[in-house]
Amino acid sequence: MMEFIQANLSWLVGCVVAVLLAIGAFSFRSTLEFWLNHWKYTFPILGKTARLARNGVHDRSGWTDSERTLCGDYNKFISYLSKAEFSKRNEYLAKSDDSGRSPTPLWLLTLLSVLVIAEGLGFSYLLGSWMARDGSANTHTLLMLAIVFVLCVIMVFLTHVAGHQLYRSNLVARCRKQWKQDNSQPRFSSRKVKLDDDQSVDNAEPDYTQTANRVGTDHSYFMVGLTIAVIIVIAGTSTWMRWSNLNAEQTREAMGTSQGVDAGNPFATAPVIPAELSSSQKAADDRAKAEESSSTRSEGAAAFITLGVIFVVTQIVGIFGGFAWGFGGRESLAAWKTTKGFKTFEDYNNYYAPFRSIAQSQLENLQKAMAEHADIAGKSFSKTFRDYVIEQRQLADLDGAPPVAITVSNIAGLTETASRDTAVLNPASAAHAAAIAPLAEPANNLTDDSLGDLDAIVSEIEATSDVNRKKQLVLQLDAPIRTKVVEELKLRKERAEQNKATLHNELDDLFRA
Repeated sequence: MMEFIQANLSWLVGCVVAVLLAIGAFSFRSTLEFWLNHWKYTFPILGKTARLARNGVHDRSGWTDSERTLCGDYNKFISYLSKAEFSKRNEYLAKSDDSGRSPTPLWLLTLLSVLVIAEGLGFSYLLGSWMARDGSANTHTLLMLAIVFVLCVIMVFLTHVAGHQLYRSNLVARCRKQWKQDNSQPRFSSRKVKLDDDQSVDNAEPDYTQTANRVGTDHSYFMVGLTIAVIIVIAGTSTWMRWSNLNAEQTREAMGTSQGVDAGNPFATAPVIPAELSSSQKAADDRAKAEESSSTRSEGAAAFITLGVIFVVTQIVGIFGGFAWGFGGRESLAAWKTTKGFKTFEDYNNYYAPFRSIAQSQLENLQKAMAEHADIAGKSFSKTFRDYVIEQRQLADLDGAPPVAITVSNIAGLTETASRDTAVLNPASAAHAAAIAPLAEPANNLTDDSLGDLDAIVSEIEATSDVNRKKQLVLQLDAPIRTKVVEELKLRKERAEQNKATLHNELDDLFRA
């Protein structure tokens, strides 16, 4: 084994360096991807900014395709949680008893892997030699590496899962114990609360119920028991194999010594050796060999016990890693990822502020380059990165609107009449007229179906882009229906203005200097 390491030392060092670089890149991959994207834009002459500056086709909203491309490339690396959303996610973590926790760091998993590999090299070499007793040294080395890899993967996985199960099961068991001691709640868990739900729905319930609503009610220690059993088996087997190997080596040494005992004895060629001299010398040699063998066995036993303890402690560290890191809540990991683990909204906002400033600065550089370009010089470029974010948020809100179940042609087929019973001019609209007839009932008698028809009609009118067409559609409705539609349009406009104001306030918090 040592010969293999010495012969391939430079290759092994290169692999270690590559693994460390890969770990660092993976740990900070989001930041690294942002700076790689920024480097693509700022690269002189051949950068993306220089290429996008050659085109500047404006659309009706005042944006150019180049500006949208740049903002979109930068925007995917920036998060925009509002203060309310940030607080809701932190509240989910707090009620799941996961506040202050984080995912298992990659450096810890790497350290555990290195410890398991280092501890298992000797045992794996013995096992590989036994599996291919007639094989060459290279065969033994390959088997050793394969066994080490398998052992590392199995033990790191088992210890991490066992530690996480131990934490979550202890959390559920503690909450269940509190519920039984309280004896005031008929149910341990009242509901299943998701991350996007209103986190105040169970504020009136005990803390243990709130935790159970987000963590769950089932728990098990199966993986903990399985991991402990595997650790005991591997530690015991490795110690036994090392002890047996030591006994075999001592036996071989004793046999070799007895066969060549006279090789270095100057008196071996003497024709006659006095009995007194030979017996005393033999007794002294036997005593020295026994003492040496006993000392070797004692040292070997101490070394093997120490190696076994090191292996067990290493696995305990792995279990502790799974216990101390990770989350018990069903969606706590998603909550942590969106908040980046920050405790306050100010820290969260300050983290992304430099990214937004860089995106705005690069957008200004692009606009300046486009303004100086001969083909599009003289045109105004007033859009900001903040404008792009507002537009994307508004589009996302529209995408989440409920689908419209009524068509413009159906509404256009209605004619203005004095009452619901007046015949319509377009026979094709008769079915739709019957569908909206309940809207003419007094407001206090509106049913769920009539309210749904009202929402469908208003949504269809709002979906029409032509203002004159909107007016025509409203005027074609019956008077009672028209009144309700106009009232609903006013309410929706007020709500839209309020939502817009709220959005601007949230973005003011995000984009403040």
